[in-house]
Amino acid sequence: MVQVSEALPRTNRGVIDLGVWAERLQHAYSGLDVRPLQAAGTAVSELAEGQKLLERGLLLTELVASLTLDPDALLAALLYRARRESAMDEHTIRARWGDAVADLVEGVENMAKASLLELSNARLLESERQDQVENVKRLLVSMVDDARVAVIKIAERVVVMRQAKHDDAQRQQRISHEVQALFAPLAGRLGIWHLKWELEDLALRYLQPDVYSDIARQLDGRRLEREAQVRRIAEELRSLLADHGIQAKVVGRAKHIYSIWRKMQAKNVSLDEVYDVRAVRILVDDLAACYASLGVVHNRFKHVPMEFDDYIAAPKDNGYRSIHTAVIGPDGKTLEVQIRTHEMHQEAELGVCAHWGYKGDALEDRSYGAKMEWLRQVVEWHDALGGERSLSDELQASFQQERIFVYTPKGHVIDLPSGAMPLDFAYRVHTDVGHRCVGAVVDGQAVRLSTPLRNGQRVQIETDPAHEPDRRWLEPHPVYVRTNRARSKIQGWLRARGASRNVTDGQVLLADACRSMALAPPDPSALQALAEAFGLADVATLHERLGSGDLQLDVVISRWCTHFDAVQTRLDLPVSAGVSPSHRVVLLGTNRDGLLLDTSRMLADLGVSLNGLQGRVLPDGEAEMTLDFAAPRLIDVYRLLVQLAAMDGVLSVFRVE
Repeated sequence: MVQVSEALPRTNRGVIDLGVWAERLQHAYSGLDVRPLQAAGTAVSELAEGQKLLERGLLLTELVASLTLDPDALLAALLYRARRESAMDEHTIRARWGDAVADLVEGVENMAKASLLELSNARLLESERQDQVENVKRLLVSMVDDARVAVIKIAERVVVMRQAKHDDAQRQQRISHEVQALFAPLAGRLGIWHLKWELEDLALRYLQPDVYSDIARQLDGRRLEREAQVRRIAEELRSLLADHGIQAKVVGRAKHIYSIWRKMQAKNVSLDEVYDVRAVRILVDDLAACYASLGVVHNRFKHVPMEFDDYIAAPKDNGYRSIHTAVIGPDGKTLEVQIRTHEMHQEAELGVCAHWGYKGDALEDRSYGAKMEWLRQVVEWHDALGGERSLSDELQASFQQERIFVYTPKGHVIDLPSGAMPLDFAYRVHTDVGHRCVGAVVDGQAVRLSTPLRNGQRVQIETDPAHEPDRRWLEPHPVYVRTNRARSKIQGWLRARGASRNVTDGQVLLADACRSMALAPPDPSALQALAEAFGLADVATLHERLGSGDLQLDVVISRWCTHFDAVQTRLDLPVSAGVSPSHRVVLLGTNRDGLLLDTSRMLADLGVSLNGLQGRVLPDGEAEMTLDFAAPRLIDVYRLLVQLAAMDGVLSVFRVE
C-alpha cells in the first residue's frame, strides 16, 4: 500500500519549525548530526519561495535518511529542489557545503534532464535523438560513478508522486508513465524494494484509478479480519518455530496493490485467489535457520504446488535473497510465507543503500559490486552498438529479464536471462570464447547452438582458434542469441571488418537467400526501392547494413516476398480461395542416423503439415529428402528453410518451383 509520511512540524503561524524537525530526525536516526541539515534548511527558507522549497527538501531528506544514506547525501537531498528551481546556484552550494554535496546535487539535476519517454517520441527522435541518448547515457554514467545519485533521484520521484494528488490529471499521467518506465524498475534493480512498491502503487493510482480504488476498497473492507488472522498465524508460527529451537521474528507483510493487481491479471484470478494478500515474513539469525524454518512450515501446513521460489540458493540478479512459499493456513485459506535472515531483510529493504552509513563508509561487497556491474554493462552495450540502438530498449530489456543460473565445467555459477542460449553463455564467459565458439556440450550432451539453456545446467563451450562469428547468429530464425551483450559483441566484430567487406557479404547473403527460395533476385531499381523502404539512401548502404548485422536478412526477405507484387504474382500458382499455396523443398545432408526423425520433429514443432515426403540415399554417402507442404506466405517457407539449414548434418536446403 502507499506509504503515508508524517506531516512536517509547523509553528502557530504555519511556518515550518526547523528545530522540531531536526529533533525528530535526530531521535529517529541516532548518531546522525543534524546541525548541518538545520543550517542548510535555514539557508533554503531565506530564499524566494523559501517555504515551498524547504517543504519539498525536508520531505526528501526524511526519505533519504530512512534509506540510511550518509550526511552528504542528506544535505544534497535538502538542497536539490532549491537548485532545481534555480533559487540557488552550483557555486553557492560548492562554496558553502563542499564539492561532495555539490557533485551529488548536480548528478541528480542531470538525471532530471534525461527522459526515457522522450526517446519514444517520434518527432523528438528526428530532431534531438542523439542529445537525448547522450542525456540518458550520462544518467547511467553518473549512477556508475556514484549510485547515491540514482537513490536520491528515485526518492525524489516518490516525494513528487506522493504530492501529485494535488496536480492535474495530465501531469499525473505523465509522471506516472515515467515512473513505470524507469524509476520503479530502477529501484527494483538496485534492490530498494519498498520504494519500488510505493512507486508502483502510486503510478497505478493515477493511471488506473478505478482499478486501484476497487482493490483498495476490497482490502480495506476485510482489513481488520485479515489482520487478526495474520496476527494469530504469526503467533502460532513463532511458537511452533520456538518449539523446534528456532528463534524467529514473525510479522505480517505489507500488501502492495500493484503486485496484487499484476497477479490477478497474469493468472486471471480474483483477489481471494492471490496468495500474498495474506502473508507473513519469518526473520531468523542465520542461513541454517532459514531452511530449518522452511521444513517446519511445510511439515505444519500443506504446501501449494508450483508456489515455491528459493532466492537464497539462486539470488535474483539485483542481489535479492529470500525463500518464498505458499501454504494452506490453519483456516483453510492460502498464505504466503517469506523466510530470510535479518541481514537479508536489511539488504532486501535498502538494496544498494545498505552500503552507506551515517559515518560515511561506502562498503564494497559482492552484492553492491554486482549492481554496479549491471550499470556498467548497460553503458558498455550501448557503446559497442555505436549508439544506434535505443538505450531505452536496452534498459527495459535489462529491467524485465528473469534470470537462470548455469555452471561452467569448473563449477562457477553464471547468471543469464531466462531463455539464454549457449552463445550467450560463451560471450558472458569471455568475448573470445564467444567469437571462437563452434559447439556446446550441456550436461555431457552435445546440443545445437539454438538450444535454450535451463536453470542448473553445466555448460561447456567448444572453440576453434580459427573460427569467426557467424553473421547468421544475429537472425531471429532460429534464435542463437538473446542477450544484448552477446549481440553487441557479434555486431561489434562484424562492424570492425569494414564497410567494403560488409557490402560484399550483404550482397552474398541476399543473393543466397533468393536462390534458396527460387526467387529472382531484385533488379537494380527494385533494390533501390528496397533500400528506400528501410530509410536508406542507396543499395550499397542496404548491403552494408545486411553484412554488419544492423539489418536482419529475415526482415529484408519478408518485405521482398510481401510487397513486390510483380514478383509475387509471377511466382505464386493460382489456388482456390482459403487454400494455402503448395511448396516443395529439397534437403541435402549427410546420411546420418536420425536425420529423417529430426526433420519430422522440427516440422511438427513448427506446425508444418506435410503433404508428402520422399527420401533416398545418394552414392556419395549423402541423403536427399523432398518435402511437400502448404504455406500461406513465401516468408513462412523462407523461415522453414533457415530452421532446417541449422540442423546437424544439413548441407543445403532450397525451394523448387
